[in-house]
Amino acid sequence: MCDIDGTLVEKGGTPAGKTRKILEILHDEGVLLGLASGRPVDQRTINRFRVWGYDFDPDIVIGVNGCEVWDYKDKVKHKYNYLPKEMTEKILDYMWPLDVNVCVFEDGYNRVLARRKDWMIEESMNRNKSNVIFCDKERFCLNDIPKLEFHYEEDKYEDLISELLEKHKDEGYVWIKSFNGTLEFMRPGINKGIAMERFCKERDIPLKDVIACGDMDNDIVMLEKAGVGICLANGSDSTKKAADYITDKDVAHDGLGEFLFEYLGIEE
Repeated sequence: MCDIDGTLVEKGGTPAGKTRKILEILHDEGVLLGLASGRPVDQRTINRFRVWGYDFDPDIVIGVNGCEVWDYKDKVKHKYNYLPKEMTEKILDYMWPLDVNVCVFEDGYNRVLARRKDWMIEESMNRNKSNVIFCDKERFCLNDIPKLEFHYEEDKYEDLISELLEKHKDEGYVWIKSFNGTLEFMRPGINKGIAMERFCKERDIPLKDVIACGDMDNDIVMLEKAGVGICLANGSDSTKKAADYITDKDVAHDGLGEFLFEYLGIEE
């Protein structure tokens, strides 16, 4: 079970040589391969392996950090525990004045809401062919959503945001950093680890038989629940602490593939 950006690939990239090869070998050996991402689940994510040049699909796709799940058995996207629109409004009341950007996947990449165009939105539009609607505060609060995402300048806002989060603690939501300068709010009880555990229970797969790979805080529970948790060298400090192993090399230098070949004892 692998995170995508920062773990399998550099953001927007394709798997490097050894990472590419080990996925092919594991698939041929009958190992189930899953993707677990902050990205929404739609055909862009489900078809990710084929975009990378493989002739197979993932066996499970966990999206929006666990709010959306697709698997090979029923090929249906299941939705879990969306953030209520009332909670979105509550969060925006104290975050909106900071003039940070806001992003919501209202219908995967087919309908993305954003406050304005920044480099992350523009990159998504180019890379994922996202259909983005730029809108005001009220538009974000019309429907329940999988997550509420903020993009901000770390140097300018990190301390202030930390103060606001401490001041506005609420049992109705949790927050997590998925990238530097990216903050995501979701309902409690939703994360990649819970979604992975649910899938394994339904398929009678012991968690001890799962290898989970990630790099950021939204991967921590997944790494902790799996039999083996691997964090990339480029991962956050908290994710490294939660992992059983840390790769010697980062994602840009094929860290995951090199580690798995050695850990699994497979000849290259």
